[in-house]
Amino acid sequence: MLLTNPQHQTMGMPNVNDDRFWWSLLLIGCLLSIIAIVNSDLGLDTHIRMNAANSDDGSLHSDLGLDTHIRMNAANSDDGSLQWGHTRTIDPLASDPDYRKVIEPQYDVPSNQLFFPIITTVIFAVGLMISGYVNPFEKEDGKSVWSPRLPAILSIYPVFIFAIGRGYFEPIFATLMGLSIGIIGMLKVSKRSTQAILLIISLALVMYLKGIDIDTIFWFVIIAGVINNIGQLIDDKYSSIEGNQSPLQNPSFMAVVTFSSVTISLLVAGALGFGGTLSVIGDFPLQFLFALFGSLLDVVIIFGLFGMLLWPFILPMLHNLKQIRSYNVSLLASTCAGLLSAIWIYVAVLWTYEAELWGAEWPDIMWIMGNNGRYISLLFIPLFALMAYTAKQFPEMPSLWSPKDKSKTLLLAIILVMPLTLATSLHGQTMWTDEAAEALSDSMEDGQQFVFIHEPTLAMHWLYTIRSDLDLDGQRNITGHWRAPNSGWQDEVINATQYPNRGDISSINFIVIAPNIETAIPTGWEIVQQGEAPLLNGGNQWTIWVKELPLPN
Repeated sequence: MLLTNPQHQTMGMPNVNDDRFWWSLLLIGCLLSIIAIVNSDLGLDTHIRMNAANSDDGSLHSDLGLDTHIRMNAANSDDGSLQWGHTRTIDPLASDPDYRKVIEPQYDVPSNQLFFPIITTVIFAVGLMISGYVNPFEKEDGKSVWSPRLPAILSIYPVFIFAIGRGYFEPIFATLMGLSIGIIGMLKVSKRSTQAILLIISLALVMYLKGIDIDTIFWFVIIAGVINNIGQLIDDKYSSIEGNQSPLQNPSFMAVVTFSSVTISLLVAGALGFGGTLSVIGDFPLQFLFALFGSLLDVVIIFGLFGMLLWPFILPMLHNLKQIRSYNVSLLASTCAGLLSAIWIYVAVLWTYEAELWGAEWPDIMWIMGNNGRYISLLFIPLFALMAYTAKQFPEMPSLWSPKDKSKTLLLAIILVMPLTLATSLHGQTMWTDEAAEALSDSMEDGQQFVFIHEPTLAMHWLYTIRSDLDLDGQRNITGHWRAPNSGWQDEVINATQYPNRGDISSINFIVIAPNIETAIPTGWEIVQQGEAPLLNGGNQWTIWVKELPLPN
């Protein structure tokens, strides 16, 4: 059992060796998550899922984060597709409602905008409880000990507070990964195959929630199981020969091998044009290399070492990990290394792809999409489990549960991250489209259409935030289109010109101009509503235009 050590008490300074400090930190983190739910609008992607789930024909339809709006729109349709068109348009300057995408997995969820934040919070609370069993201690009878330390730093991680307020799934992903590790810790599971099965199940569930198709998940489970069985056979072969040490029991070696293998495989697949989005590696190699460096900084340094409070302990852990010989620890280290490589490259690929799709400038795209570094949060509990295993073998090693000479450094790490945690909780997602949607709702008749003028970056995401408040369930049969300011949309409106991969906007009744957009409005239109966007959304004016009505005789 971890006990308070009064010798480390420093007058006027919090004592990180006293569990009361960690209970207080855990309470603060939980309160900040509740504040984030109250303060934040839903994320853009959550709106997308809500719209798809609440649409009669399965297409996309609050103020949540952008990702949350996506989920809301997708969750509100019969088949989980996006009614106003795919967020990744074929024409980089325009949308097409006929070009749709099914958002997986499909949810049967209420249209209440608090659903995603609340369900995320409840599941994350389970994750906090489970994570308390991840530590290097045990009772005299061998039973597991619950410690508040890991739950406390999970609760103040800015990513999780950011995600909870916006209804994003990162806390759920972390909980799923922690579930297998927590079960291993609580039940003292030592059998190699059982540990492997639990980790594979957790990863398969994460892949499902990320929208990866069932066939891919099936083959992942099969291949991962086969690789593990081959690994166990090789390990048994080495162990049967006296004096031989199996390389598969060397966690550091296996982590390097796995990281290198995943990295090379993804880079080669991308360079050869395989793997869909991965093809940008071969199509735009220089941009990808630039993004790869930025992703390393974003994913590993900022969201990983700094945000997770790993940096005080990472070097001692890696040093001692080299001396451990255990197949199970190697399995965990390999899982962490493989996922780290995949997330690092995935974020770089995503930035490269979106930059080309939206015509965004470098390095602006990395600032716009910088919160993609939050995907590393999947590894939060596994990395600290690795630390716990190592600390159990080497009690003299500084760790979260016994920081020793790193106590002041750990306190400094907490002090440095807390301003970001507070800002994330108090600030939250802001929107201007809710007011615009309300104005449209008051003015539009059922079955009418409008066009949304916005720069390509995240334009379709913002379009679906309008649908969340305007016609979430699709009952009004309103259609929204998007056009970039330089798309020549005026010709489509005035002359009914048709272009491939664009929806028909010749019959629109309203034009919505986003803040900071300058574009020519055709004659015969007048402003029906306007307003100011929040400062953090640019702070400038948005306008809604309607066709001038003929004067009565």
